Amino acid sequence: MSSWRDSLTNIPGTVANFINESASTASSYLHSQGPTRSPTPTATVGSVSEESVPQGEYKALPIPVSLVKEQWRLIFTSDANIQDLNAAIAHCRDLVLVSEECSEERRWLVRHLVDLRYSLQELEEAQALASDVVVMNAIKAVVGHHFVPHHPHGRKNRLQAAAKRFYCDHCTTIIWSVVQASYICSDCGYLVHQKCIDNVKRVCAHVLVSERQHPISEICPEIGLAAQNYKCAECGTLLNLKSSWIEPRLCDYSGLYYCPSCNWNDNCFVPARIIHNWDFSPRRVSRAALQEIRLFLDRALIRLEEDNPKLFVFVEKLCAVKKLRQNLVHMRHYLAACKLAMEHKLVEQQMAGRRHLAQSNEFYSLSDLTQVESGALTEFLQGVFKAFGDHIRSCDMCLAKAYICEICSNNEVIFPFDDGCIKCEQCNSIYHRVCLTRKNMICPKCVRIQERRLQLGRLKSTEDAKDVPEGHSDVVELSLV
Repeated sequence: MSSWRDSLTNIPGTVANFINESASTASSYLHSQGPTRSPTPTATVGSVSEESVPQGEYKALPIPVSLVKEQWRLIFTSDANIQDLNAAIAHCRDLVLVSEECSEERRWLVRHLVDLRYSLQELEEAQALASDVVVMNAIKAVVGHHFVPHHPHGRKNRLQAAAKRFYCDHCTTIIWSVVQASYICSDCGYLVHQKCIDNVKRVCAHVLVSERQHPISEICPEIGLAAQNYKCAECGTLLNLKSSWIEPRLCDYSGLYYCPSCNWNDNCFVPARIIHNWDFSPRRVSRAALQEIRLFLDRALIRLEEDNPKLFVFVEKLCAVKKLRQNLVHMRHYLAACKLAMEHKLVEQQMAGRRHLAQSNEFYSLSDLTQVESGALTEFLQGVFKAFGDHIRSCDMCLAKAYICEICSNNEVIFPFDDGCIKCEQCNSIYHRVCLTRKNMICPKCVRIQERRLQLGRLKSTEDAKDVPEGHSDVVELSLV
């Protein structure tokens, strides 16, 4: 009996020694191989593959080489308790403070710290309920995803839910929502069976979007199957050119090859082709690229005039949208200083979640560009322009800030957003375009300002000459000469 107890007490030490030996072996092997180029978008240079992590452990992102020896304190199995997770969170937080800024180690640690906190929250919620109750409302954090229970049409209308088919993004089979539990990522929309959650390999598209910050600007940056070692860029499946069921499928967005399980031949427009070629034709993209493009859809991040300035010369729709946005920028200055417009929240009601269209004319989103091509954005901006113009012309406070053309001396009030008017870039005065053209585009106000500066300079020079003593007048004259 005593020998049996002694063997049990030696188990933790044996496991710890085994983990340290495996970690040192993996580290030495990676250093001997040297850094290689990773074929997948989820792996990074100098990272340990997922196969090096012992099976059954907490599913996390590939750990960097420098943190391999710390993985036994950071990564736990599903039977970890609250004390273990709290200790791992504290240790991970300390490593974040010690690591270098913008390094791969700090990026991995921050991601893992978020996952550990979600796991701790899930465990606390599970212990708060009865031990025999299955917790379905808990958030499951896996590879950057935050999975929540998926209820397609609510729990009441199960017949309608059964009529529509949903497919698992991991195993590609049908999700029978009536009899099978499923989870969906609240950030990127990744949909999986409950049984497939622990086997997910694709990093959350929201994580990639937050790190990349801009869509890929190159048109299909293909690197070839040889650079990918003839493996799928996501799951690492060996791609065989002879068998159709594992044929390599090219993603037109990322330029990488995927297996049929990771690339379903979804059709979607490619941002790079829109920016450089104004091409909205759908192309075949992978599932990961489709989720990434959807997350970029409503984000105003594209500076179209900097990336492709000639596009405004050849596309008339873009010129019309640019002119409308410039007028809305002028109108916003009037509405921002009007109390009535602020009380009625005129800008919020008209622009809703697209206030970037009236703040500047530089940034565009993918949704804006698609609506420019269809003409929907032009109609929307014309409606906003009319609503703003009706308020400005009927409001006494806004009319008080109007201009009068001093060249023709007409009593008609004009605004910088009126057709046929032009704004002086130097003094911000507004004139009729025809009137300023007769003056050879010379602003009268700028001329008066220049004359006043010359007069002030002359007066100042004469005053300085009077202050000079009589004996030094010859010296001043010689210096002027």
